[in-house]
Amino acid sequence: MYAKKVFGLFSSVLLSILVLTGGSEDGSRVKRVRADSSAVAREPAQALDAPDPEQGAAPAPSAFLSPSVKEYLELGMAIPGKPGTDYPVLGAVPYTNFYCDDQPYPGFFADMETRCQAWHYCDIDGRQASFLCPNGTVFSQGVASCDWWFNVRCALSPALYRLNARLYRRKKQTRPKPHRLIDKKLISEIFL
Repeated sequence: MYAKKVFGLFSSVLLSILVLTGGSEDGSRVKRVRADSSAVAREPAQALDAPDPEQGAAPAPSAFLSPSVKEYLELGMAIPGKPGTDYPVLGAVPYTNFYCDDQPYPGFFADMETRCQAWHYCDIDGRQASFLCPNGTVFSQGVASCDWWFNVRCALSPALYRLNARLYRRKKQTRPKPHRLIDKKLISEIFL
């Protein structure tokens, strides 16, 4: 009974405080509005071509550029060909229609939908792991590694999938030959 009186008194005091203050907070802490999630870019834009230089803008003299900046600027010329046209430029492994269940054996497989920049490893137990070759390189099915795009013929990859059959093949064990039995013929051949 005492607890009911205390609870009733406490709730009436709390209610009267809320009525007097209007229920508002006066203080330095104010609840901020959450940022609009649509304004946040989830994936950075990938510019495949260099932007056109502005008219009338002079390039920075090379004496003012640090060696690391010079190296960065020269990297665009390091990979021959046009990004996005001659070779794919992906920033993440995309979802494709490649499934390890469709393959007759485990191993390494180039993904044709990504023009061989992505590749998949199918484990013995059917698990799939997907990877991406660095920009400018694609997966070479013949050597099961990433190589420069101009060294790989991606269209031939499905024909080379069967090379994976040799990865987990067990060597056939031959039965050991039995020891020769020592008989009169063998003794006569040894001791002529």
